[in-house]
Amino acid sequence: MNYSNSSNLLCNGTANKHLDVLQAVNYEISWVYQVVYVLAAFTGLSLNMCFILVFMATSSLRTVMNQFLVSLAAVDSLTGVVLMVFVPFTTGEKAAWLCGLKGLIGCCSMMAQVMSILLVTFDRFISIVFPFNYTTWVTQRWVNFTISAAWLYTVIVGSFGGIQCLQAWYPGGKCVITEIVAAWYNTVYIIHYVGLFIIMAFAYGKIGSIILHHRRQIAAAVAPEQAASEDLKIQLKVTKDVFVVVCTSMFCLGLIPIHLMLYHVTNLPLPKMRLVRNFFMLSNCIFDPIIYFLRFKDFQSAFKSIVGRIVNPHQN
Repeated sequence: MNYSNSSNLLCNGTANKHLDVLQAVNYEISWVYQVVYVLAAFTGLSLNMCFILVFMATSSLRTVMNQFLVSLAAVDSLTGVVLMVFVPFTTGEKAAWLCGLKGLIGCCSMMAQVMSILLVTFDRFISIVFPFNYTTWVTQRWVNFTISAAWLYTVIVGSFGGIQCLQAWYPGGKCVITEIVAAWYNTVYIIHYVGLFIIMAFAYGKIGSIILHHRRQIAAAVAPEQAASEDLKIQLKVTKDVFVVVCTSMFCLGLIPIHLMLYHVTNLPLPKMRLVRNFFMLSNCIFDPIIYFLRFKDFQSAFKSIVGRIVNPHQN
C-alpha cells in the first residue's frame, strides 16, 4: 500500500500513524468484535424503537416533555444504526459514497445527541423555574419548531463531516471519521459538548435549589398549602427522572470529546480509546430506553397494556 498518499488523506500525518489506524481496524473487523458489536447495537436500536412505538400508540403519553424524550430516543436509534451497520463493516475498496454516508450519519448522530439533551434540559428548566408560564411558553407549535430546528441544524453541521469523509476516501482505505475530519470540525463538537455541560450544570443546579426550597416549604406547610404544591411536586418528580436520563447520556458520551482532544494533542489515533468510546456509545443506546421504562410509570403501564392486547387480542 502507498502510505505516503494515504497518510495525507486519512490521517494528515506520518505513515506510522496510518499503520496504527490500520492495526486498530484489523482488530475492529474480527468476527467476534462484529458479532458482539452488532448484537449490542441491535439491542439498543430495538429498545429505543419500542419506546417510540409505545409513545405513538398511546395518546395519553403525547405530552410536551415526552416529545423531547422521543426525539432523544430517535437519536439513540440513529446511533444504533451507525454503530451496528457502518462501524464494523465499512471496509474494502471503491466505497467513497459509503464513507461519506457514514460520515454524514455519524456526525449527525453525535451532534443530535447534544441538541436533544439541550432541548430536554431547557424544557425541565422552564417547567420548574417558570411553572406559571410553562403552558403558555412551551406550546405544541414551539415544540415542533424547536425539535425541527435542532434536527435541521444537526443535518447542516453533519453534512460538513460527510463531505470531508467523501473527499478523503481512497481505494482500500478505512473510513475512521475522527481521523478523517479536520481538526476544526472536531473542535466544533467539543465546544458544543462543553457548552451543553455548562448549561446543564447551571440549569440543574438551579432546579436542585428549588427542590431543596420546596422540601422545606412542604415540611412547614399546613394541609391546604401542601395540596396546592402538588403540581410542582409532580413536575419535580418528572425532572428528577429526566435528570437521570440526561446525566447517563452525558457520562456515556463524555469520552467522545476527551478522545478528540487527546487525538489532536498527542497526534495519535488512540485506537483502543476509540473502541472504549464506541462501547460507551453503545451502552448509552441501551441504558436510555431501560431508564425510560424503569423511571416513567406511564410508559410501563402503556407497554404492559400493548403487550396484553397483542397476547390476548380478545381481552376487553
